[in-house]
Amino acid sequence: MSEQYDNEVSLHYAAYRPPLHQQILAAALAEDYAEYKVACGVDIGCGTGLSTQALKPYCVQVFGIDPSAAMLEQASEAAGITYLQGTGEDIALPDGSVDIVTFAGSLSYAKSSALVQELVRVCRPNATLVVYDFEVLLRDVMVSLGILETPVPSSYDHAINFHGCAQLHETKVRQEQLTLEMTSAQLAHVLFSSSRRYQQLIARFGAHNTFTTVAQALSHKGDSHPIKVDIYYSTYQPSV
Repeated sequence: MSEQYDNEVSLHYAAYRPPLHQQILAAALAEDYAEYKVACGVDIGCGTGLSTQALKPYCVQVFGIDPSAAMLEQASEAAGITYLQGTGEDIALPDGSVDIVTFAGSLSYAKSSALVQELVRVCRPNATLVVYDFEVLLRDVMVSLGILETPVPSSYDHAINFHGCAQLHETKVRQEQLTLEMTSAQLAHVLFSSSRRYQQLIARFGAHNTFTTVAQALSHKGDSHPIKVDIYYSTYQPSV
C-alpha cells in the first residue's frame, strides 16, 4: 500500500505545480537580469528539475545537481539544461565559470563549510547566489474538508541562508507572502502531492475515487481558491 501511495503522490505532484519558483526568482533578481542571459547557472539540490527549468530563462546553460539518481530520472530534458548526479561540495565545473547559483529549498540539507568553499571556487567574482524556499499554507483548506491537522515538530528552516558567512556578501533577505489562485482540480492535486495529506484524505473520504470526491467538495466552495504562500529568499555575491 505504501508503494501505491508513493506512486499516486508522484502523479499528483507532476500533474500540477504552482509557478512559485519562477515568481520567487523574478522577485529576487534584478528586473533586467533575464535580458542579459548569463552564460552559466547551477541549481544545487534540483530534485526533479522544476527549479532548474525556472532558472533556465536567465542562462544560456544550466546545470541541475542532485545526489538522487531517482529524482534526476524524473527530470524533464530540455535544451540548455544538463543534469548531474552529485552534491554542491563537488561541482564538476571549472574555477570561476558560474554566473548564478540557486538553492530551492535545498540549503537546509546542503549547508556546510565545504559547500561554501566550492561555491567560491566555481563562481565568478560578480556571481549571484539565490537561496529561496516557500510554504503553501493549506491548513484552512484541510479544515474546510473536515480534517484538523496536528502540527508536526520539525527542525526544518524555510528561511535558512548564508547569513554570517564571511566568504559571501549578503545583498538581500526577504520574507513575504503572496496569493495564488487555483482551480479546484489544481488545489486537489496540491493536496494529494503530500504523502501525509494523501493518507488523511483517504481516511476522511475513503479510498474509492478520492481525488474526484475532494475536487467536487472544493468546487462546492467556489470555482477559484485564493491560497496564501509564505516565500523566503536571500541573495549573495562572493566577498571580494
